[in-house]
Amino acid sequence: MARTLSRFYFLKKDENKDKATLFVRVQDPSRKIDVQFTTRIKASVPEWKAAVADENSLARHRKQNPKLHDMLGRIEVMLDREMSAPLFDRERVKAEILSIANPEKSEILRKQREAEEAARMEDERIRIEQERLVREGIEEERAKIWNFLNQFCADIKSGTRLNGNDRYSAGTVKAWYSFMKLYDGFDRKHRFTWDMVNREFVTKFLAYMEKQGYMVTAQNKYLVTLRALVGYAYTDGIHNNDRATKCFSKKKIEERDKAAEIYLTESELQALYEMPLSGLHDQVRDIFLVGCYTCQRVSDYNNISKDSFTTTAKGTPIIRLIQQKTHTEVKIPIMNPNLQAICEKYNYNIPSVIDVIINRYIKQILKELSEKVPSLALRVPTKLTMKQKQNLANGKIEIEHNDKGEVVMPRYNCVTTHTARRNGITNMYLSHKYTIVQMMHVSGHKTQKTFMDYIKLSSDEIADEIDAIANGPKSDVF
Repeated sequence: MARTLSRFYFLKKDENKDKATLFVRVQDPSRKIDVQFTTRIKASVPEWKAAVADENSLARHRKQNPKLHDMLGRIEVMLDREMSAPLFDRERVKAEILSIANPEKSEILRKQREAEEAARMEDERIRIEQERLVREGIEEERAKIWNFLNQFCADIKSGTRLNGNDRYSAGTVKAWYSFMKLYDGFDRKHRFTWDMVNREFVTKFLAYMEKQGYMVTAQNKYLVTLRALVGYAYTDGIHNNDRATKCFSKKKIEERDKAAEIYLTESELQALYEMPLSGLHDQVRDIFLVGCYTCQRVSDYNNISKDSFTTTAKGTPIIRLIQQKTHTEVKIPIMNPNLQAICEKYNYNIPSVIDVIINRYIKQILKELSEKVPSLALRVPTKLTMKQKQNLANGKIEIEHNDKGEVVMPRYNCVTTHTARRNGITNMYLSHKYTIVQMMHVSGHKTQKTFMDYIKLSSDEIADEIDAIANGPKSDVF
């Protein structure tokens, strides 16, 4: 830029504009200072260029624009003062320029900073006060279950607290927050302490869940979660109630206490595979089938990437996964031609869709398919989940009952993302090709008892199984 009578100038990109912001530069090579600041002051570009051409023009411009030159003069004085100070503070210079160019905005920002500083000081005061309470041995807040649970959930979400050496999975974090919401309702006044955890406390917790309409399976799940919380707090030294974890006994679950846990037969899965679909429906169907053919949880089969595909030393194509929930490594042979075709369809980049959408769309897809595959529309007795109960209360769904008064639903309406894992395990079992150990290697189960819980066969199907063992299978189903 050509030398002028003023240290204030326009940026090169603004030199052809009618009006633009003036800038100023401060330099001191010995102190390694070379900074450009915006003055936040706008001026006429043609008039300013003419004004700084000679002394007389600049004098006339000062006379015609006294307010502008007063602000620029105050900025110059401030810059000289700051440059002569032992320490050059860029942020202070910016604040000073703003206070000259736009006092109202500067005042607003000043008040905001004061409010933030007051809040910070209050947080610091609270922290110091809490430390004082701990130092003085006042443990009343520390003894409350709610306080530990609240902090525990925040820590696993942020990664401050790890599961071994790994972060807690998103699904686990979500489950803990669901438990926290439930516990908040149970301990509304947040008065329960660790010393109160005994059999009576557990009985009250179960009674609360039953009153709220939770199924026995859900009650047991949350009971296990509460027991885990008691154990974590004990390990962390929060309490010394070493009898607390011995007060928990899960309820016995009868089939009538559970929502219907169905599986889709091989012929139903084949009909689903052959069903003409497009767009998101097509992707949801394919993702669900990948779950069926790999026997994995939705957190795993919905996140298979191109990097998951590899081969064994002998060249067997496999999908290699580290399961998110258990961190177990599984290697799944691509043994189903439909799975191979789906992988090739997406060039091994399997799409991912959030589980809420999969749950919603797979029911719609199977309902449509039930017109050609009537078995999908057969009514089965079930229990309503908490969400279904809420939807029923809000008039969003209608419920059918059989002559026994049981809630019944078409099979397609009982399918969820987790049905895929149940499908895969049950159909693999029905194929009679693999040992329990081999199947558990694919599913990632650690115990045979848990694995067998996934095999959903009716009494008739078990009778067919016995016949198949005695007389040989009637068809090759997997």
